[in-house]
Amino acid sequence: MGLRDKIQSKLSKAFDNKLADAVHTFTCQRITYSGKYDRVTGKYEFEEVVNYSGHGVLFGSYNQYEVQSLGVLATDKKATLLQNEVTAKPLVNDEWITPSGKFKVMFVGQDPAKTIWKVQLRSV
Repeated sequence: MGLRDKIQSKLSKAFDNKLADAVHTFTCQRITYSGKYDRVTGKYEFEEVVNYSGHGVLFGSYNQYEVQSLGVLATDKKATLLQNEVTAKPLVNDEWITPSGKFKVMFVGQDPAKTIWKVQLRSV
């Protein structure tokens, strides 16, 4: 078992036990259009739908420095997700449906060990 596996295992246990009250689930349906646009029907030639879901520590807040210096809105929320528990990589502009409402993904980052996604969410 490598370092990455150990980190994910320990974080997974923490998500299920000590952090269980802060862990929430989410779902997302990402629709990607490609091909030629038909003006008559108003649709593209190809439509790809990707559904993904996961759970993690959602709805953390940003500190005053991040709000004032980095252009983060005071109402934006942080999400920390285990990569091995999310069924697809989150992308900017994805819309998540959570128990607390709909959120749009504004930023997606990754820790150096590539075990978690760090996501900035904005209420829709």
